[in-house]
Amino acid sequence: MFLTCHNINPNHFAYEHTLHENDDSRRRNNFPGIIQAQIKFTYDNAGNRIKRELNSSLVQLDTKVLLIGAYRQGQANMASSLQTYFSAKSGLLPTTDPYGGNVVYNNIGNPAGVAGPVVDWIKIEIRDAANPAAKLQSKSLLLKPNGAVVDVDGTLPKFVGQSSPVRVAVFHRNHVAILSNPIASFNAGTAIYDFTTALSKASQLPGDPAQMGLINGKWYMWAGDVNSDGAVDATDMSIANNDFLKGTFDQYLF
Repeated sequence: MFLTCHNINPNHFAYEHTLHENDDSRRRNNFPGIIQAQIKFTYDNAGNRIKRELNSSLVQLDTKVLLIGAYRQGQANMASSLQTYFSAKSGLLPTTDPYGGNVVYNNIGNPAGVAGPVVDWIKIEIRDAANPAAKLQSKSLLLKPNGAVVDVDGTLPKFVGQSSPVRVAVFHRNHVAILSNPIASFNAGTAIYDFTTALSKASQLPGDPAQMGLINGKWYMWAGDVNSDGAVDATDMSIANNDFLKGTFDQYLF
């Protein structure tokens, strides 16, 4: 991926840049499943993304997940209290994602921002269907109270189209990650995958415990995986207990 243009727009006090994925022989050798793609971002002078244009080789991912840590019996949606923990426009959510993606959303504490109410940051990875250990793409995104996953401009996230089936992996800083079943077509348009509708939406190996739990007729991600090792165990409890004994409160931990 490389930068092809960069200019200041004096009428809107914004800057733009366009990124391309070229399907030349070198990139075909290094990334055999990637199809040619282009995406242009426009930012305002505060650094907030306000516009994004894409070509048909990019795929919109329309996916939903629920975090039991923010979801309760009888609730229609997850709570977004971390966003406004201190005041109407000030919360615990960091402006930069906690997954090392260096994604910034300056209005993370403002439910009236372009992304609207936000539960937390979440990470989505696109993985090879036949070899789920092969990570093809990764994005840090925002989780909405209804379980929808959006980019920092409030739109569905876009990924480079793939010529072969893929899986979607979902990560959260203190929940057990989940992996989808194969998605046969991921080369254009919109791919829809709703983890909340059935336990079978999460890939599961024989003999493993259920990968999601059920409440309010919807399936959710298990909480408690503090060290992100794929399990909730004594190590996670020890970390949580130590934080409690040290008096660690009113902080966003990751």
